[in-house]
Amino acid sequence: MSQSVRVPVADVVFAAFRSVFGRLGLVLELGWLPLLIILAALLLPDLAVRYLVAGGPASVSTDFDIGDLIQETVVALCLSAFALRWYRLALLADPRALPRRIFAGVWVRFMAYTVSVGVLVGALTAAMVLAIPAADDSGAVAVATRTLVGVAATAVSLGIARMSLLFPAAAYGAPLGLGAAWRAMRGNSWRLVGANVMAVLPIVLFVNLLVSLLAGAHLLSPDELADNPPLGLILLDGVVIAVLSLIMAALGASILSEFYRRIMLHEKV
Repeated sequence: MSQSVRVPVADVVFAAFRSVFGRLGLVLELGWLPLLIILAALLLPDLAVRYLVAGGPASVSTDFDIGDLIQETVVALCLSAFALRWYRLALLADPRALPRRIFAGVWVRFMAYTVSVGVLVGALTAAMVLAIPAADDSGAVAVATRTLVGVAATAVSLGIARMSLLFPAAAYGAPLGLGAAWRAMRGNSWRLVGANVMAVLPIVLFVNLLVSLLAGAHLLSPDELADNPPLGLILLDGVVIAVLSLIMAALGASILSEFYRRIMLHEKV
């Protein structure tokens, strides 16, 4: 039974790294259009503020607004569309084998799942912003509220992990119901979370180390760059973020594809 499968975390992470970094050029080949749209979403608003708005960046509020929401929504949808293509590449011998009509249904289902998760995460984030008291408030109510929100965030994260097989199943063309996806991931939710942490942590550490080295070599001045970053750095920053986003999406899709193959397709490799 699929419920008895215990997915080996280390094997999944190594397979995901081989899948992504062993064919890194394919990430850009499949993701060139999402990459361009993400770059436009990340760069055009900042460049417009910098060169078209009177007073430049100083005249624009740094608070989160509807423009930020639109920007993040565009980026999330682009990454989801790219992830769908990567899922199909990982799970199917010929990702283009499905007729276009059937693929359209797969895409709609996949994006519906993506939007549902995005709304859930967005609602939780909004609740955290509104419910968590000030950091310097040490009263009993404040502590209880922070604890409650933390527990809710953990529960929602595990719930999303528990039903995450919905995504590769939809991409594979064999959609699961909520109950079936929930039962199939029994005993593997924490393993999926651990696999993603193991995969993402080295990349995060490498990026932080690189930034620290540049700062230590005085190639980056945080105060000056925050106030008036050069155009070249703005463009480079956008490219790095967009490419890293594609790589992270491909890693996540590869990891979940490995879970799906081992649990639902009963593959051992």
